[in-house]
Amino acid sequence: MKLNINKLILIEVIAGILLAFITSKILHMTAALQIMYLPFELIGKGLRFLSLSSVIGNVIAIIIYAAISLIPAIYVVYQRKTGTNRKEDILLIAFTGLLFYSLYMFINPGLMYQRMPEISSMDQTSLIAMKIIYAFIIYSVVIMWLIMRAIRFLGDDSQKNWKSRLYFGMKALIVALASYYTILITYAKTFELLHKGGNKLQNISSAQCVKSVLQLLPIVFTVLLFINIIHVVKAIEDHKEEKQMMTVARLASVAKVTAVVTVISDFILNFYQFLLGATLQNVNVTFAPDVSMEPLIIAFGALIFYEYFKRTKQLKEENDQFI
Repeated sequence: MKLNINKLILIEVIAGILLAFITSKILHMTAALQIMYLPFELIGKGLRFLSLSSVIGNVIAIIIYAAISLIPAIYVVYQRKTGTNRKEDILLIAFTGLLFYSLYMFINPGLMYQRMPEISSMDQTSLIAMKIIYAFIIYSVVIMWLIMRAIRFLGDDSQKNWKSRLYFGMKALIVALASYYTILITYAKTFELLHKGGNKLQNISSAQCVKSVLQLLPIVFTVLLFINIIHVVKAIEDHKEEKQMMTVARLASVAKVTAVVTVISDFILNFYQFLLGATLQNVNVTFAPDVSMEPLIIAFGALIFYEYFKRTKQLKEENDQFI
């Protein structure tokens, strides 16, 4: 996987900020999670507009609707003809039916109200929640299929170069996690600041900025951890012992800093919220502790790996002395 991870992270940060501005200022979304169903919303609105424009437009809309929904099934047929179909591809057949149903609901969003629980209110907020649920179901099926394909790809040791495929899979997984953290967190925090500031940066208070920085710091160091893990995997793949020890030691250093920064950031943030709640009078304030578990788990995992790697190297050197 020949890529510059630093450039990729920078591009994703810029993309996250741009997405936040577009969704908040241009599309006037009220919740960051609305971006989940944005592609389906645009397709639904476009097909609905085309369908209502004329009789010919309605026919074209039906053809486009069917063509989009049948993409997974067409892929399965192609795989079958080439003899490369797999058992997990059965999910794509079910996915075709899901696309037909979900896209139809996005074309006719009024029908979503009929699928809401009786306890839900028939307002815009409930409709947004239903759209997010439909989008989440679609994404979950795609992710499930990708995971099953990846397991088959990495677990087949009967083919040649299985080690190269294993290293490739490890790096791809780490890059995916780093990308997820970077673009999603950057987008979510920028959207939150714009939304609280009334879509105007000058309306954002210093307290909100400080809170966002404290919440972002552990995420930033977690992304740095992922970058260092990629370097470790690359060093192991190249079979260079000196480089391996150097990259693992650097990973341990970043992990220690990540753990310290996470604990300090959470402490300051929670202490600030506690003081804010204690100083406000006649206001119902609920104190919710902010604990960043993911950065701590990843940091401690990296430290455990460092200790294991160091002990293994020492044991190997001791064994070599007796040969």
